[in-house]
Amino acid sequence: MAKGMGMISVIIPHYNDPDSLAKVIAAVRAQEGVGEVEIIVADDGSAVVPDMPGATVVTQEDLGFRAATARNLGASTATGDVLAFLDADTVPEPGYLAAACRHVEEDWRAVVVGKRLTGAAREEPAWLRDAWRDTDNLSRADDTSWRFIISSVLTCSRRFFDAIGGFDGTFVGYGGEDWEFGFRAWNAGATFVREPDAVAVHDEEDFGGRYNNPNEEARVKNIESVALAHRITHPLARPDGVHFENADIGVRVSQHELLESPGVLEQVIASWLRADAIVYCDPALDVPDLFRHEPRVRTAPTGPENPAEQHRISVDLADPWALSDPAAFHRATQDTRVGTGWRVDVAGVPSISVRTARARALASEPRSIERPVGIEWVDGPVRLERYFAGW
Repeated sequence: MAKGMGMISVIIPHYNDPDSLAKVIAAVRAQEGVGEVEIIVADDGSAVVPDMPGATVVTQEDLGFRAATARNLGASTATGDVLAFLDADTVPEPGYLAAACRHVEEDWRAVVVGKRLTGAAREEPAWLRDAWRDTDNLSRADDTSWRFIISSVLTCSRRFFDAIGGFDGTFVGYGGEDWEFGFRAWNAGATFVREPDAVAVHDEEDFGGRYNNPNEEARVKNIESVALAHRITHPLARPDGVHFENADIGVRVSQHELLESPGVLEQVIASWLRADAIVYCDPALDVPDLFRHEPRVRTAPTGPENPAEQHRISVDLADPWALSDPAAFHRATQDTRVGTGWRVDVAGVPSISVRTARARALASEPRSIERPVGIEWVDGPVRLERYFAGW
């Protein structure tokens, strides 16, 4: 183990496959270049709880496929500073732990994905090979790179795992929990790393090669996609025009005399509702009657807390800025490794300020710009009949 790194806890979710589990445990025990390693088997309700000498076995009731809950159960038992998650059918090759864990020693926010070889060809699927090439092994990750987080070969620090709340234990059924974990990790400031020397082998084909029946393949994948749409707010994960409990954008509208001009506040609020947004009006503002039955328009609570910061993208409006092009706005707000934030100043005071959750987590301040993209200034008064009709 590299100097300064604590114990590694290897957490292996398992269900009714003791032979494969034994191979994984043997391969973990054979790892070199590391110090103390504890092995925790997190059993997902197998008919017979496996007895694996030298490993701690914890189990939960069989209530369906609950890999996320099993991993959390294993993590709650672990005592290591580093958590290395391996599936019970994914065998690490020599040097796996040393290659993956060194990144966590260097950066407590590191979320490391190994190289998982699948099927008879012993290769990664094409979509992942393309991802590693396009992002230079995630060194150029952005706010869409949660799609490349794979929980079967995942390593992170105990500190970061606890900070983001672990896996979402409400997942029941195959897949999706790793992408959701990656989404929250990115927003919390994770440093994504793909480590090509952390190699593990999974004998079965990747998901795309498991089904001969396209209807069954689509049915299984669609269940996962719907589950993710309710949890991941990024536009890649959900359809346009569908309203979810958790919106992607939070907009806080402050009281300002320019918003008191007839029709201006209505146009500003309505424009942001074209996106996946919730609008919070300052308590000093009267929410326009136009939105009487619109649950996405709310009065902000009193106090210092900014409700817009509950969302992936927070927008603070001190002036009448309307959303004119949602797609362009999202492009302008796409995250980089340090997060993204921008503002427009009027007379030296922020007129609109936009920040992503990642920028807030990493304390990255918004940069001042002169030509905002995807938004436009609304001059009053506004004749609503003309605005509604597009005249």
